[in-house]
Amino acid sequence: MNWRKVLQFTLVHVGVAITAVPVNSTLNRIMITELNLPALLVGVLVAFPYLLSPLQVLAGSWADHNTVWGRHRSPWILIGGLMASFGGYMTSHAVVMMESNFALGLLAAVVTFSIWGLGVNIASVSYLSLLSELSEGASGWRSRAVSVMWTTMILATIFTSLAISALLQPYSTSALYTAFGFVWLVASAFVLFGSAGIEPAGKGTADLHSRAESPRVAIRALAGNPTAQRFFLYLTLVLISIHAQDVLLEPFGGDVLGMPIAATARLTSIWGLGFFITMLGGLWVVRRVGKKSAANVGAVIAALGFALIIVSGFAQSTGILWGAVFVLGLGGGLMTVSNLSFMLDMTVAQAAGLYIGAWGVANFAGQALGNIASGLIRDVAYRLTGSEMVGYSTVFALEIVGLIAAIVLFRGITVETFRREAEVQLSDVLAVATD
Repeated sequence: MNWRKVLQFTLVHVGVAITAVPVNSTLNRIMITELNLPALLVGVLVAFPYLLSPLQVLAGSWADHNTVWGRHRSPWILIGGLMASFGGYMTSHAVVMMESNFALGLLAAVVTFSIWGLGVNIASVSYLSLLSELSEGASGWRSRAVSVMWTTMILATIFTSLAISALLQPYSTSALYTAFGFVWLVASAFVLFGSAGIEPAGKGTADLHSRAESPRVAIRALAGNPTAQRFFLYLTLVLISIHAQDVLLEPFGGDVLGMPIAATARLTSIWGLGFFITMLGGLWVVRRVGKKSAANVGAVIAALGFALIIVSGFAQSTGILWGAVFVLGLGGGLMTVSNLSFMLDMTVAQAAGLYIGAWGVANFAGQALGNIASGLIRDVAYRLTGSEMVGYSTVFALEIVGLIAAIVLFRGITVETFRREAEVQLSDVLAVATD
């Protein structure tokens, strides 16, 4: 492991991650606001990478025991990454097609969103597994690589959002294709350069361990451990409460505040800036007040952000919305750092991978449920009242309630109790892992 490898992993990670930016910052807005599609449908399409995440287990296991072009991981990093970038680009064409032929466009959307989601999962499990393998026994390199990868990803998200906003002004179908094509080109280049020579040739299978999270094993890891079950519920609740707005924030700006597409596309960059600030400074807060207290402070800040978003709608103020999204990013960043730090404590030495896998399942489940449930709730509230403001604010208000409930739930969770309960049924968990 060396800095060249870290750069390559970072290029791949960023290349795959930025394919989600135009989908989550622009296409969701167009489908809900301009095409008047049900938010539930949009939520399901956007959630495809999370809904397809169980396939990581199959892809990772197959790559453990089989090679392509003489290598286990890098071919799938390349194939998955290019699938993600191409599929992400084609989603724009599928959505535009819905306007003239809804049935054909919907079919094309299912296909293109599936290609995108499959690509994200295949690439992710492959490069994370390879990172784990290459950094095994290399003191400090794994943490360095992960830090660089995540920091660069947040910065890339900010700049990608700004670039998309610039390319969409003024908005037209050709401008939409240009913006998505720009992301396709950049993402593909990052994946190509990042995956080239990243995996040594002639590597055997003895040291290969897929980083895919098996839902079956992860759920069995929670059996007989009430504290682990509560922490799983806490993580899922937090992620639903934070990510339920992913599908709706830009449509809210369009439907309620009348913002143009280019303006709502910039919201991701404002959120990313707040997230980046507390992600970097969050560790200092964690050291000062503790992991649980820092996570709770982050939840309160995020709840304030959602409250301000609601206020911006009633006040018809885009300025308040900009500030609210920044506050939401601050809270999200602090919660992420704090919960990740606490999550690493919620393991036992003999089964660390199993419990990290369980928390990974909570991550996928929370984000998928957040996207889908928010669309459903918005649609139902809108149909019942005929008010777009009520439809969106109902979701944002429920996110505040979810964050408050998470704070209450977190009070009863301690690392000491978790480890004591984990030791009691550890042998059963380990037996499942070796099935």
